[in-house]
Amino acid sequence: MWFIVDDQMADDRRIRRLPLATVGLWVKLCVIHSKGISMQAKDPAAYPGYFDKLDLKDAGGTMKQLQQLIDMGLMEEHGGGWRPVYAEGICKEPKTLTEEQREARRKAGSKGGRRKAANQKAKQPSSNLLANSQANGEQNSSETGSETSSNLLEDSQAKTWHKTDTDTDNPSPTPPASTSKQTDTPDAGFDRFAEAYPGSVGAKGRKTETEARSLYATIAGNPVELGRLQTALRRYKHAVNDGQIRSGHIPRLNTWLRDQWETWAPEPITPTRQHKHTWNCEHVHQLMDPHEDEYDHTGSLRNGNPSEWWKACQACADELNQQTSKEKQ
Repeated sequence: MWFIVDDQMADDRRIRRLPLATVGLWVKLCVIHSKGISMQAKDPAAYPGYFDKLDLKDAGGTMKQLQQLIDMGLMEEHGGGWRPVYAEGICKEPKTLTEEQREARRKAGSKGGRRKAANQKAKQPSSNLLANSQANGEQNSSETGSETSSNLLEDSQAKTWHKTDTDTDNPSPTPPASTSKQTDTPDAGFDRFAEAYPGSVGAKGRKTETEARSLYATIAGNPVELGRLQTALRRYKHAVNDGQIRSGHIPRLNTWLRDQWETWAPEPITPTRQHKHTWNCEHVHQLMDPHEDEYDHTGSLRNGNPSEWWKACQACADELNQQTSKEKQ
């Protein structure tokens, strides 16, 4: 997955009005989000679909800068945090390859490899081709009988679907076609969570595993808390992989869920104040500025005689506020 900046970005009115440091933060947050979405496509627990306050802090940003990006329409609230708004003329929305597209790429690469091998074979001297042909003839008689049974054995073996904790875009192995789709039940959610946990869970049905399952169900009952828990696990796994936590110091899952997970989780997000459109806000000017010359600017708002331009902008702001209210319902 790639995050692509449009070559017209520097000319956009929203970008020109932002401090350079805030523009740099916007690029960094977009890259972090794009990478997270790529990870999420392979492991839903790897990224919750948004970045939070701790991610913002790690990127070197502040809430003031984030609010500037929100006011310019380049970021929006989502879930328990925020995500980029991919505006036309500024950047292009990243796209995650579907499994069909990945398979098509693999097949294309395989065809390219066979074509290259055929070209190399065509360049061989005739004496080499004759020698290879004779060698192949000798082998065919001994291999023909075993080839069919070997292929059938390979085709009959089930492929194990193993989740890997990696940040690359290499496609993950797919589960067997015969495997039925798992329903998103609390037990299934716990099983996936326990599989991703870097420490021990305990034997199924034993006290430690039962307690961990109960603690997970309590937390997962709240979607916001579940998002915080998934982020906490992602951070904890990175700390273990980076060597910040030694393997001998990783507690069992029930202990981690009972005593430690909140220390790795982002702080609960307090909803930011909803933006109210006014006649002079950025969103209104984006729509009205191209038509400014069509309106009379004569008038005085202070004297109770606003200009036609002000009235048109205020009407636009009122309409935007009505649309926002309908979307919230």
